[in-house]
Amino acid sequence: MDAEHRHQGACVKTRTLAAAAIVTLTIGMIGIPESVYAQRDRATADFARYVKYLRGVLPDAETFQFVDTGTPHYRGYRIGPNGEETLVGFGFFNVDFAPRVRGYKGEIWMLIGMNPGGTLTDIDILFHNEPFGYFSIDPAAFVAQFRGKSVLAPLTVGDDIDAVSRATITNNAAVRAIRDSARRMAREFLTERATEQ
Repeated sequence: MDAEHRHQGACVKTRTLAAAAIVTLTIGMIGIPESVYAQRDRATADFARYVKYLRGVLPDAETFQFVDTGTPHYRGYRIGPNGEETLVGFGFFNVDFAPRVRGYKGEIWMLIGMNPGGTLTDIDILFHNEPFGYFSIDPAAFVAQFRGKSVLAPLTVGDDIDAVSRATITNNAAVRAIRDSARRMAREFLTERATEQ
């Protein structure tokens, strides 16, 4: 086989591999939930896409407002009988407070809800890239442990948070992301709110 035929064969193999990679990527993207893309945009004023998730982490809120002073976040309000708004909580993405918190396989992106008293209301894991099996976590069991916990609690694996699987790296990273972002939120905005009252 001469050099020209070898070159043509190599080009065909390269094109075939590239096409296979594109097909694989496209098929993989079809299965990725919309929330992954929504979350990667972080907190923004265009929050209609997040309302479903905000209602999940701030169940007492009837309306939401985007706030971009300091760290961007959402505030949830309950509407009174005369139309007055009462603040019931804050919704924020851990990546806006504590970026680059990584699990075993990559970043973990969460929407965290906290009431004005500094108690966590709920958490939604919107994206993680942890493989199933040895290193996987059960998101529902994991986040359930945080409901009703104060930001002043230790929030440490092995103390007041259980390692719900053998995924020690992922558990520790996720707990650290929740704890650090919630405490920073409390310092930044609960202090501000106490000053206003």
